[in-house]
Amino acid sequence: MSDPKDALRALLDSYLRCPAEPARAELEQALRGYQTDWIRAHAGADAPPLPVPAAASARPPARPKFPIASADLEVLKRLAEGWAGSTAEVSRWAWFENRELVTLEPNPAGSGPELLRLTPSGWLAAGRTPPG
Repeated sequence: MSDPKDALRALLDSYLRCPAEPARAELEQALRGYQTDWIRAHAGADAPPLPVPAAASARPPARPKFPIASADLEVLKRLAEGWAGSTAEVSRWAWFENRELVTLEPNPAGSGPELLRLTPSGWLAAGRTPPG
């Protein structure tokens, strides 16, 4: 009998057409962190001190590991320059959102298409740093 975990990975890889390994590793890491925190919370006064977390925010986000077409890069660069592109103006907005390069914000007018805003990965893909 085959391992059900392998079957699930094969299904995710073929159905989603993306590697499931990074998501699985992230879930396992989050679960280990939760378990560690729970054990420490219930261990009492004799628990060893918590390790000092590394400054995760000091490290820039990783560059996207997938190819981005030059036309898509131009859209990201325009957004980085302050263009308020909307889902009506950017035909591939779902591709950007699925790759976590942009987030969608409600239209400030109260109705109409949502606006695209760059995420940290989107800023890196555009070759810029977020203002701040």
